[in-house]
Amino acid sequence: MGSNRVWQRVAGWFSAQAEQVTVVFLPEEDSRPLVPYQGYIRLWLAEGFLADRRSWGVDWYPALHGGVTLGFLGDEAVTFSTMSKPVWMAAGIRLDEQMSPLVPYNSGVVGVQAGLYRASDRGPLGAAVQVVGALAGLMGPPLATAASIATKVSDGLDSVLEATGEQPVLGVSFSMLAPGGGGRPVQAGHLVVLNTPKSPGELTIADGLLHVDGVRPTGIDYLVLRIECRTELPNPITRELADLIARAIEAKLRGHRETFEDLRKEAIIKAWCSPDLVPPDRPRVAKFIAEQIDAAKLGIVPPLEPATAGAADHLVARDSPDIRDLTLADLL
Repeated sequence: MGSNRVWQRVAGWFSAQAEQVTVVFLPEEDSRPLVPYQGYIRLWLAEGFLADRRSWGVDWYPALHGGVTLGFLGDEAVTFSTMSKPVWMAAGIRLDEQMSPLVPYNSGVVGVQAGLYRASDRGPLGAAVQVVGALAGLMGPPLATAASIATKVSDGLDSVLEATGEQPVLGVSFSMLAPGGGGRPVQAGHLVVLNTPKSPGELTIADGLLHVDGVRPTGIDYLVLRIECRTELPNPITRELADLIARAIEAKLRGHRETFEDLRKEAIIKAWCSPDLVPPDRPRVAKFIAEQIDAAKLGIVPPLEPATAGAADHLVARDSPDIRDLTLADLL
């Protein structure tokens, strides 16, 4: 997917400022490291505070670029990122703003990064934020397309940063590894970066917000990123798959047998080979799709709208005997 120069820019800033900032990872209570090929990862901006935010003036606001980079297609590292315009005027605002889609974790190093910039709607960086924000809806499945878009957007953003000389106000670049790799394992939790060379006290997360020695911090710049790890997708049926299912069912109802068979086959194969799913989920989703389409084949109204999040509740378990020896040929 090409290099991400904005990512390299923030990494360089963070390396130069390493002694001036404090970075702490706080694992989520009762969370366990995510096993490769068994789950998904997503990055959120949980909250942030800029002590001198009010001194910026009414025309200036914080703009955050960040996301995750990890192995996606083959061994090449792919970056899933976006740029947003988080709005905060004081500490205590819980944002929960999504910075990356849910991406399969297929082993290797996961990079987590965020760079906070000072932008104005009157300047080129502000214009770039507006353009990138308009593309936010495209940063979901199919992930290969989302990664390609994110790379092109980052390259354009880098050109703006290069021309303006803008540097992050605050940023972090952090790496996580597969369990047993010797570093911080991929795990759900909060990544805290403080604009100070020494932590002012014990850092904890309560009600989704940062606390220092049990109280809310003030007078210091900070960012809190939430790393979400999960073993199940809330909705394993992408818009593309849902469209194929609907078209196959319509073709069957209209008596277009050949079109029906082609669409059924395409939907099942796409799920079986989908890079948006970890390997154990591909046969589960493919089986579910076959059952949904075949219900219409038998003249039965499908019991579930495939595009809804409820599809996850109807998948067979990963260790189910129904898929232990299941092959693609069995479904086709």
